[in-house]
Amino acid sequence: MSGWKRVARGVLGLGVTFATAGFFLFAILTAAAAALGRLEEEDPFFGIAAGTVWGFAIGVTFSAVLAATGSRFVFEKLSISRVAIMGALGGFLLAILLISGTKLAGNEFTGVTEALIFLPLLGAIAGSTSLVIARKADEPSS
Repeated sequence: MSGWKRVARGVLGLGVTFATAGFFLFAILTAAAAALGRLEEEDPFFGIAAGTVWGFAIGVTFSAVLAATGSRFVFEKLSISRVAIMGALGGFLLAILLISGTKLAGNEFTGVTEALIFLPLLGAIAGSTSLVIARKADEPSS
């Protein structure tokens, strides 16, 4: 398999992994909201769908940033802080893409501050977590 196909497969694979994590995270949050009686009546499953889509988008942008900037590093030498910075950069780029895409479409984007804070934060957390999980999977089992 050629190099760019491996990178594309990795980018999409991490996107699907993050989408799955987003699905389960927001399913738990939706179940908690339902248990507390705070579930929105008009569209109760919007959060789950949005979490899945955002998880995929964050995973793809993080993986693309990692592929572009981290390709010169050996897997064992990647530090959690470096991967967290790359994840935050991926979340920031996603926020900028979302804000500019909404503005170009002629609509007003009301969550600028939230997008610029939470998407990089989620990207950093997700990136660090994925590195820890990948290191655990790479360890020989005893």
